[in-house]
Amino acid sequence: MKLIIFLLPAFLVFGCVSEKIEPMGDDKNEMPKTIEWVYGKNEYNMEMDSTLRNFLIHVPQKYTDNTPVPVVFMLHGSTGTGTKFYNISGWVQKANEEGFIAVFPTALQYPIVEKNNRLATKWSSGGLASQIPEGYPIKDDIPFFKELIALLDNSFMIDKSRLYISGFSNGGGFVKSRILDEMDDVFAACSGGNIGFFEQMMPAHGRYIPYYAFIGNKDENTVEGFGYEGSLPFNMDTLLLNALVQEKIQNFTNSLQLGPDFVQEPNAPRYNLITWSDDLSGQGNEAKLMIINNLEHKYPNGNNNQAGVSAPDILWDWFNKWSL
Repeated sequence: MKLIIFLLPAFLVFGCVSEKIEPMGDDKNEMPKTIEWVYGKNEYNMEMDSTLRNFLIHVPQKYTDNTPVPVVFMLHGSTGTGTKFYNISGWVQKANEEGFIAVFPTALQYPIVEKNNRLATKWSSGGLASQIPEGYPIKDDIPFFKELIALLDNSFMIDKSRLYISGFSNGGGFVKSRILDEMDDVFAACSGGNIGFFEQMMPAHGRYIPYYAFIGNKDENTVEGFGYEGSLPFNMDTLLLNALVQEKIQNFTNSLQLGPDFVQEPNAPRYNLITWSDDLSGQGNEAKLMIINNLEHKYPNGNNNQAGVSAPDILWDWFNKWSL
């Protein structure tokens, strides 16, 4: 596997600079070298398996090489880019406040059948094959994330027991269908906008990752998926009267090895927060679902919803409960 890194210009104050990366040899077991970086925004392109991958790394001014810091990955949705979510997700501002490193990768483009084969960025989630022309090649994103984490580990003082990931829409689908199963020994906690998990999830290393889901009660994808029109009710007891919702919630809790009992913390009219903490795996796991009032199909950044919900603010406090 050949790996090449290109550092794109960033007109920011320079920080500690590592050895410039050179192309790797053909040995697939060879570890990547380090990258040059500056404080603030860093954009790179990585050639991997003859495919150019793009990602951004935000390094806060509080970062030093003396203390290991956590890393948060933010995955965009369909048609999105790492640059877009660097700008709109709110994780850059949170990284600056708290001193962790934030990473914004970009998915590859695929022709989407229902869009007349128009190209759109998509993560290699469990449902991708059904959305693209039959036989169209899919590049697996899991090796990309593993190489990216190795590169971060060699280039920064990171705390590998405190890696976190948040996904929006298709990015959340990748988290639930691939990360939870295949990188349960890598990420300490994760978040997405999905609760319809697979009934029998088999984590590769037997660990069930703590999970925090955000959904908007006016998100057309969720509303239609639950069989409603207009908006969802806030109250979980009311939602569970719907057989389809009941099935999805049962699937959700079964996937994470959690019992059906839950606690609601309504904060009307902003949101309702539901928590499942009856851990059947013996690992101390939990899951949370926040139903946000008047939120459409958007990643809640504090400014794009009437409830003022900021996923980075809420998730950072919750992520800090978990480490490997």
